[in-house]
Amino acid sequence: MNLVFRTKAKAFFVDVDSPAYTLDEPVNVILSPSLYWVKRVSLPIKYLRDVKSLLPSLFEDILPEGKYSYSAIKEGDEFVLFAYNDKEILDLLAEKAITANNLSNVYLAQNEFNTIETPVKVSDESVLTLQNGVVVKLPLALAPNAETLDLNEHTFSKQTIHLTRFNQIADKKSQVVFGSILGFLVVMFTTEWLITSSKTSAIIEKQGEVFSHYNLQATSFQNEAIHAKLSNTFERQSRIRDILNLALTLKLGADERLEEVALEKKKVVIVIKTATEESGTKRLAKLKKRFKRTTSRFDNGIYVMEVRL
Repeated sequence: MNLVFRTKAKAFFVDVDSPAYTLDEPVNVILSPSLYWVKRVSLPIKYLRDVKSLLPSLFEDILPEGKYSYSAIKEGDEFVLFAYNDKEILDLLAEKAITANNLSNVYLAQNEFNTIETPVKVSDESVLTLQNGVVVKLPLALAPNAETLDLNEHTFSKQTIHLTRFNQIADKKSQVVFGSILGFLVVMFTTEWLITSSKTSAIIEKQGEVFSHYNLQATSFQNEAIHAKLSNTFERQSRIRDILNLALTLKLGADERLEEVALEKKKVVIVIKTATEESGTKRLAKLKKRFKRTTSRFDNGIYVMEVRL
């Protein structure tokens, strides 16, 4: 859907109150700020790839119920994070008569207008403007003399988004084809399951041969002991991951900061700078609630929590 080489495609700004379009050629769509959520954050993380796994937790307190996709870009020392509901956007595009056949690329207003110096008019009721580095939509009454947005000479950023659930805006013929393929896959996997089930008893009877062929231990007891050891390792790594995820997404005050997150042999140590022991306890309350084996101490503006593994 997002074909970067369609440079000659027309551009449209799409909002809930945008008109329906009559189109016979590819178009680029810029989504209004009202169609996605955005955050600018500073995190003790160096690489963009490390941020992506944290995106759902960073938005969990503000998103309405639904299924969301996420993306992020890095600007200087900050990360700009996005969340959007694919189905709602696809449904809205369908209402505006923008179908899969003429949809080239999808952009976010944040990435296309993050350098505007003055408000721009996008409808008879609204303007776009920058507030603390975030593109927002505001009533036209706040900037009645704003110039109308002109996308004829707009130079697009390289930041597109890929909408899932493509069939939401696909035509009926495409849906029939998709349904046929899905039906074939259901039949194929059902047949495969029946064949696999019929072979299960035969595999169990030849367990000794399997053990010898794959150089397994002599008894099931020994193999189960190895499995238990690996399972314990997996559980420990999962616990470490969950602790680090919560630690790196702490909500701190303006005068607070995360000083250190250290992994030791039997514990994870989280150190934050904060004014009082009470504030430190509050910031790390979620960690303490989820992981019961914790100890903490406060000394001279430094709050330390240790979570046992």
